Amino acid sequence: MKVNTSLAEEEIVHPSASFWMRICSTQRRTELLRVTMYKNDPHSCWQTDSPRIEHITLDLDADFERQILKGHAEYRFDRPLDDELKLDTRQLNIHSVSAIGAAECGVRYTLGEDAGFLGRVLTVSGVRGLSVLRIEYSTSPDASALQWLKPEQTAGKKYPFMFSQCQAIHARTVFPCQDTPAVRFTYEAALRVPESLTVVMAAESLGSQREHGKTICKFRTSLPIPSYLFALAAGNLVSEELGSRSRVYAEPETIQAAKWEYAEVDRMLDCAEGLFGAYLWNRFDLLHMPPSFPYGGMENPRLTFLTPTLIAGDRSLVSVVAHELAHSWTGNLVTNATWQDFWLNEGFTVYAERRIIEAMYGEEMANLHSVNGRTALNVSIADFGENSPFTKLKTDLNGVDPDAVFSSVPYEKGYLLLVAIERVVGRAEFDRFLKAYIHEFSFQSLTTEELMQYMKTQLKGIEKKIPLNDWIYKSGVPQDAPQFRSRLIDEVADVRAKWDNGARDLQTAIKNWSVQQKVLFLENLPRLLSTEDCSKLDSLFELSKTRNCEIKVPWLCIAAASSYQPAFSAISEFLGEVGRGKYLRPLFKALFRNPDTRQLAFDLFAKFGERYHSVGQAAVQRILAG
Repeated sequence: MKVNTSLAEEEIVHPSASFWMRICSTQRRTELLRVTMYKNDPHSCWQTDSPRIEHITLDLDADFERQILKGHAEYRFDRPLDDELKLDTRQLNIHSVSAIGAAECGVRYTLGEDAGFLGRVLTVSGVRGLSVLRIEYSTSPDASALQWLKPEQTAGKKYPFMFSQCQAIHARTVFPCQDTPAVRFTYEAALRVPESLTVVMAAESLGSQREHGKTICKFRTSLPIPSYLFALAAGNLVSEELGSRSRVYAEPETIQAAKWEYAEVDRMLDCAEGLFGAYLWNRFDLLHMPPSFPYGGMENPRLTFLTPTLIAGDRSLVSVVAHELAHSWTGNLVTNATWQDFWLNEGFTVYAERRIIEAMYGEEMANLHSVNGRTALNVSIADFGENSPFTKLKTDLNGVDPDAVFSSVPYEKGYLLLVAIERVVGRAEFDRFLKAYIHEFSFQSLTTEELMQYMKTQLKGIEKKIPLNDWIYKSGVPQDAPQFRSRLIDEVADVRAKWDNGARDLQTAIKNWSVQQKVLFLENLPRLLSTEDCSKLDSLFELSKTRNCEIKVPWLCIAAASSYQPAFSAISEFLGEVGRGKYLRPLFKALFRNPDTRQLAFDLFAKFGERYHSVGQAAVQRILAG
């Protein structure tokens, strides 16, 4: 579907924000946000032929004592409702449902049976012909999307902190919704918090006011988002400007370190626009999260959430920022229709991230990131098993919690497929395709099958040059997957060969190595080393002193697998401070798989598990369940 074939070529390739606002007008929205009749999302009760939520107005009180949000949500739909409306909920208490702007019409509601991670379906009847509803509700203290931190769990130790994490299907624990990436809506929100706290949301701020000992903060977003990109946080937050379109929010105790680490964000933003077209979300602000945040980053529009583990003091881990920024085009504009198509979000974003890295730091550094990504992919495939259906790009997740099979596969296998296509058609042609793809499907949700069909029309004969079906529907990675070479990679290979031949005095050889080179070396060492070699490795890379988690975690995994007791206190300290799933999973796996340290894994989770976000807790529990 062409959005507007009469538009100027310059506007199509580099559309402005006002351009997208224009085509997002009410009269065009039904066309723009069309949903193809693909198989219904197995993780949502919403049906593709049902009315869609078009706008939500939220008015909520944040009760830090009871750890709940309480208030109401008003919903406007894209067309009058049918006899029944079904919404996704989980861990919500529904107090009332009523019509707005209509005479009493006998609106009734029921909550279905608890379906585990899918929650309970809210069925509202007596709504035929209505287009606006109001739901009074409150969240649960156990809401999986919300974490309420005590003051002692924050950097400042004086004020509480609350934040949301809605991906993949946790928005239904914050408000009743059509919790599928196939449905987009705009929203406005008013949130009341204790007056000592500051609220931020992934939306435009409309200001705040104080009233009866509370601060009322108001927000709105005029560009439609899927439910998983809804985001809010409240705590003792201050901000510093990074550039003309970006600032960083953090607790006062960490704000200067965060400002220094992310100083190149505006340069990165300019670079990304040169590659993918205009940035449409107006601002690219960052929120420096508490340690319990379960991901490296979350690409919430206008306000990316970032783990504090990125603060390494050397700006070496900003590739995560590049990744979340790239989502502004691949994911936030063009979105996977279901979580079975997750690779459309992440494979394209890893590709875009590494193009940004290449533009800013050179091809050799981008290739080094690619090789480290392949290492992570190999680990995921080994964990699942080569023939596991979860090593496919298009997955069948009927009855499967998306969080339970989260891995590097959609990220890195998806990336490899796109690189394979680029190498066949040439970069110039692939760049033309990528810009056309982003333009064609902006503010829409796409299935794998729709992408493949579009790719075949844009890249003539591609299915004869690349075995697309094998890449997408078969397990594992094709043997002819792209390889990456650079001087930086060769240097690591040379030192590894010397290590394997018994050399340990290697300080001179690694003196000028980048963080990514050290990661490549450590990640590819055997997990089981002698006590002597563990000691030599620690000394060689000064692993006991490093602040860089990308280096520290592979070392701690080796130490755990090797029963290297001098590192046990560091393992305990690390797991007591960090809640990022990328680090929790391999470290708890290493502890659990070693009979000598298995009990330590249970003991450390019992001691620190409550500090982790529910997503992190669940990931560790699956490991410890064997």
